[in-house]
Amino acid sequence: MNSTPGKVDVDRIISDYNIDAESTRPVKVYSASPTTKVFKVEKPELIEELYIIDTAQGKDIACHPHIVGETLKRLAFGAALEAARTVEQHAGLSEIGRDSVVFENVLRAAPGYELHAAFRELNRGRGFRDVWVRPCYERPSYRSHDEESSVRLDVIYEDFGTLPPNTEITVLKPDTEATGRTGQKSIERIMEQCETVGSTVRKVILYGFISSSGLKAINKTAESHEIELAAFSIGSITDLAHNGYDMTLYGVDESLWRVNRRIRKLGSITDVTTLERYLPEFVPGLDQPGDWSNRQTSVHITKDRKEPGNIKAHLENSGKLIKSLMRISNYEPWQEEIARSELRLLHRALREC
Repeated sequence: MNSTPGKVDVDRIISDYNIDAESTRPVKVYSASPTTKVFKVEKPELIEELYIIDTAQGKDIACHPHIVGETLKRLAFGAALEAARTVEQHAGLSEIGRDSVVFENVLRAAPGYELHAAFRELNRGRGFRDVWVRPCYERPSYRSHDEESSVRLDVIYEDFGTLPPNTEITVLKPDTEATGRTGQKSIERIMEQCETVGSTVRKVILYGFISSSGLKAINKTAESHEIELAAFSIGSITDLAHNGYDMTLYGVDESLWRVNRRIRKLGSITDVTTLERYLPEFVPGLDQPGDWSNRQTSVHITKDRKEPGNIKAHLENSGKLIKSLMRISNYEPWQEEIARSELRLLHRALREC
């Protein structure tokens, strides 16, 4: 088969990288963009309420780390509009009172997913409560979320002042779920705070880039407290790299290569139509969310305070990762051209920083 982005042997990619493209089935979402596709994932070892949301905006964010700042915010908001519609229709939000829905803003990353802003735009976020929590690793954790290197995860800031008393609440929790440790800590913390006001957590709804490892960890916490869990992932349910950080659609685990020079191929759970849409633009092995906080112009560090995101660091680190992947991945010509194209766009973005 001709090795060009327009004529990729998709079946061979699926086989070579052990991509699961058979566990999805399409579901209907009303009022969604014509280009949006939503799939229910049917894998008994994960969770019952598991969905993939494939949007044009989500694809652009996942495939192009040069997208940062205001462009990232605009695209994240567009993806979140589709997510809000999907969550409302498939997670039972229309059946419960507005005042029993609580947004748990996990700092610094979560607000950048724009999910609460999307609900407000659709006139469906009125009455939702916002709470704030900031779990933080003891040591800096860029591309390093494994237990040994990250050590302890502590909550360094929280504001649960708007929790409704004596209420059975549903928690909306947008965030990047890699290992799931931050998710577990955040859920445990909101449960503790609910007890102080006589409330309980009935259900937690996740949205963002989600790995299968992170989902299993969070579900373990949810099940131990008899909490329902639903998850809505952008584009795919990813495998997780050796470093507990990188979440790729497919490709070589660059972090494992750096540790012991061993090649391991990673593949995600996705629909074949989504894979076909991503393949002509995706750099194999690339971390889809990237350094999510540092892709943003500014990020919350408390409810009322912000600090600048380090866009330059994100762009530089993305370039280094792509160059390393090009050295070790034995790319086909069409894959190498995708990588070179993204490097050019990263260099342009750096000049404009």
